[in-house]
Amino acid sequence: MRKTFYIARNELYALFYSPIAWILMLVFLVMSSAEFFGLYGYLVAAHERGGLELLNFQNLTRTMLQWPMLQVIRSLYIFFPLITMGLMSRETSSGTIKLLYSSPLHIRELIFGKYLAILTFALCLIALLALTLLVLLSAIPHADYGLLTGSLSGMFLVLATYSAIGLFISSLTSYQIVAAIITLGVFALLGSIGGIWQEYDVIRYITAYINIGGKSHNALRGLLNLRDITYFLIVIAIFLSFSILRIKSATESIPAIRKGMRYLLVLALAAMLGYITSQPEVNVYADTTQNDINTITPPTQRMLAKLNEGPLEVTVYANLFTGFMRFSPAAQLAVITQNWEPYIRFKPDIKVNFAYYYALDTAAYQYKVNPGKSLQEIAAREAKTYGMGLDAFLDSATVSKQVDIREEEFRCFFVLKYKEKTSILRTFDDMEFWPQEDETAAALSRLIDTPPRILFLSDELERSPFGFRPRDYRGLTSLRGNRYALINQGYDFDTLSLKRSPAVPKDISALVIADPRTAIPAESLQKIGEYIDRGGNVLITAEPDRKAVVTPLLARLGLSMRDGMLVQPGDKTANNIIFAYMSDTAQRLSPQLYKQLDNDHKYMGDSIFAVSCQGAGVLEYQARDGFRVDPLLRTRRQDGWNRLDPVSDDELLLRLEKRPNDETGDFLTAVRLTRQQGGRQQRIFVMSDADCLLTLFIPGPRSYNYVFGFWCFSQFAYGQFPANTMRPDSPDRTFTIVVDDIDNRKTLLYWIIPGVIALFSALLLIRRKRK
Repeated sequence: MRKTFYIARNELYALFYSPIAWILMLVFLVMSSAEFFGLYGYLVAAHERGGLELLNFQNLTRTMLQWPMLQVIRSLYIFFPLITMGLMSRETSSGTIKLLYSSPLHIRELIFGKYLAILTFALCLIALLALTLLVLLSAIPHADYGLLTGSLSGMFLVLATYSAIGLFISSLTSYQIVAAIITLGVFALLGSIGGIWQEYDVIRYITAYINIGGKSHNALRGLLNLRDITYFLIVIAIFLSFSILRIKSATESIPAIRKGMRYLLVLALAAMLGYITSQPEVNVYADTTQNDINTITPPTQRMLAKLNEGPLEVTVYANLFTGFMRFSPAAQLAVITQNWEPYIRFKPDIKVNFAYYYALDTAAYQYKVNPGKSLQEIAAREAKTYGMGLDAFLDSATVSKQVDIREEEFRCFFVLKYKEKTSILRTFDDMEFWPQEDETAAALSRLIDTPPRILFLSDELERSPFGFRPRDYRGLTSLRGNRYALINQGYDFDTLSLKRSPAVPKDISALVIADPRTAIPAESLQKIGEYIDRGGNVLITAEPDRKAVVTPLLARLGLSMRDGMLVQPGDKTANNIIFAYMSDTAQRLSPQLYKQLDNDHKYMGDSIFAVSCQGAGVLEYQARDGFRVDPLLRTRRQDGWNRLDPVSDDELLLRLEKRPNDETGDFLTAVRLTRQQGGRQQRIFVMSDADCLLTLFIPGPRSYNYVFGFWCFSQFAYGQFPANTMRPDSPDRTFTIVVDDIDNRKTLLYWIIPGVIALFSALLLIRRKRK
């Protein structure tokens, strides 16, 4: 061990008594500072502007570190070979290697001493990077230093691996420049090999494991795990062993095949250890961030813990004609890592399979641009563009036996199977595309619990949960491409005809009566009444011009709609467009809703949470049958009034004047009725405007129609759905500086600290030269 330290000390003397190490340190300090200052300046400016941009300032340290740290690693492998190129090649070219051979020095002591020296230099670079980050993070009162520690640890593991590789390559040649070029090429290969030959199943997993870039990403974002750490240690051990074998073989006269077998033995042992430590069952994670931002929330963890009686099988169904590039064989590991690794961490027996298929709707444009061609011919041509044959895809008839692809609109989606239960997790038509924890947790919960089933009455021309008409509620309930649609948050929807059904089913979560247009028969009213008496949940929406249709139903609940229609004169909208405002009860329908509204208040200035209505009536109530009535939406006196006289279509578009018999006041347009019934709280929602659950693009206050409707429906699941994945607000979200203060930090990192290092190195080198 003493000899190892002696070699390391001499190597460090040689390194730091030459200008190259100091120059590289100065360049690294300035380059790494520059990488951070671009994003740093943008974030400080956004913080100073305030407003909506602050909504994205959760976990500020991660935002500041994540992308620049990747750039720093990419720049490191460019000039790190300049340090490692002379470790052994210098000894060979100068002839001192022969003296080392004849000295009482073990080869492993030589290699470990050299490696310890370059590792010390790597620590110096890490210290400079830490100094840069501490200067920048000093402006964040609650910076995430756990994330910083994890990121720097990951950076050190990468540099330690680079050091071992550079040492081995330096031992292969006596030419330092050649060693530097080969080392640079190896670094580039290890950084990009994860994208090579990904279309082949066996090679995909091998190259993904070897890819050093993929292993460093988790560590840089503060998520350490045994698999990645072991990978770095294995690679380091491989190249140190290779270095020892290389130097040792130069002193021995043995057959080349025997020398080769030594290298193969090292690789075999490394492969075996790598295979064992890469298994999910033995992997261990450590989230170093202060709010566990790399970890799924505790409710989702508990959900996975309940799936303890067998594996969870995930099948990815990817349509050749629908964004297939994201699911191609080359992208399979990325799909698994991005979407499922956070869950595999807590349930290692999640198995992900891929099923490729081709299918088109009969009206698809592909038929129009390929006239006269069959679906199979079109698919074969499409598959060829991905370098694949059609035999890798299931035809529509075959895949339809496994899953209803027509019901899923021929999209790409996941099917989750646990024991005999299945659940569908979809991709979405937005910028994120992939499901997030909310949607994944909802799909997992459906495997454990009975999902809420909501029926829409369909006898009297009511609004539909599936229709494409502007009046229907499809966007809120069953639009598969909308991640916030209730169907993607765990709910099931169907229609119900009371004319054909003997009663309202007992096992449903709620019955929706959405704007019936014709009178409800007495027999149907009786069935609805029996359902309500049993404690069934109901949501009723009505329109003032059809209030007679719902009057018998409302009367049973102690409610009524006053004559007239609410109007609100406006220059840019029709006069029947009015704004009602969410009461405190409405704002607290769920913790998630309250947090969203609180954020909107903080960062968007909203203090009145408006719901736009198009032709609303006035609700009146008299508590009865043990119901408690809570107002949800109420208009403001100063905005408009209740027009008692009929209003023609022309009057809706003209300037409307108030008449003597018009009523003024704060009018109710939505209420909630609750009571204890059947061992649970019965919940009934009534709205005097059926359009308040639709997204209306109307000038005026920010409208919360969709949000209001979503959380009203959520009440029927009693907190079970949608999944609650809320996290506590991170304190790591503020700066204590403004834009003008950035120049001071630039001066410190670009001039003062480099100047001190340059002065110290100059004095050291001058003193050395004099000696």
